[in-house]
Amino acid sequence: MTKDFRELQGLMPGTEIRLILVNDGSVRNMHTALLQELALRIPGVRIIDHPVNRGKGYACRLGVAVSDASYIVCTDYDFPFGVEAVKRAFEQLLEGADVVAGARGSQYVAMLPPARKMITRVNRLMNRWLLHLPVSDAQAGLKAFNSRGRMEFLSTRIDGFLYDSEFVKRAGRNKTLNIRSIPISCRPDIQFSDFRSTVLLREFVNFMGLLVKR
Repeated sequence: MTKDFRELQGLMPGTEIRLILVNDGSVRNMHTALLQELALRIPGVRIIDHPVNRGKGYACRLGVAVSDASYIVCTDYDFPFGVEAVKRAFEQLLEGADVVAGARGSQYVAMLPPARKMITRVNRLMNRWLLHLPVSDAQAGLKAFNSRGRMEFLSTRIDGFLYDSEFVKRAGRNKTLNIRSIPISCRPDIQFSDFRSTVLLREFVNFMGLLVKR
């Protein structure tokens, strides 16, 4: 993360970048010594070490809630889409977008394990034909927004992975918001895990909740 952060600073000279890291109960690669090292190597980093894993949506809201920045870019700890994608999302906000969503193309789907590949394709079809979302890929782990988009983000309630779809749906219903998407691609060395059946069941329930909330 330190290397990625410094690379991002090099890409965006003159821009104040403040990093907020939320650990949602993970103990893998998130021990106290590592967090202390990050605090030393990244000046001004704010670390929220939440003891219980409540889900990605909950963790992201924690980080966004404590930020007072005019522009916010959310991404995963390992910068899976690279730092250039963060820069491009930020530039879209400067050009007038209220919400920016990363859109993973066919390269991403081709890299997935068979089970996740099927889940991703089904999810995209459901988002498009049932939720009528304004972007082609709601689940990409890169979102950016200004203060107006932040209000919609903090209004989400889903704690799990489908918080992305909830956010995009809420933003799409706000006709005053300018929503844009940017193409992004995964790093070639990224590793994917399979979803547990309990996670899939919970997210299916969340999706049905989104579907009935017109």
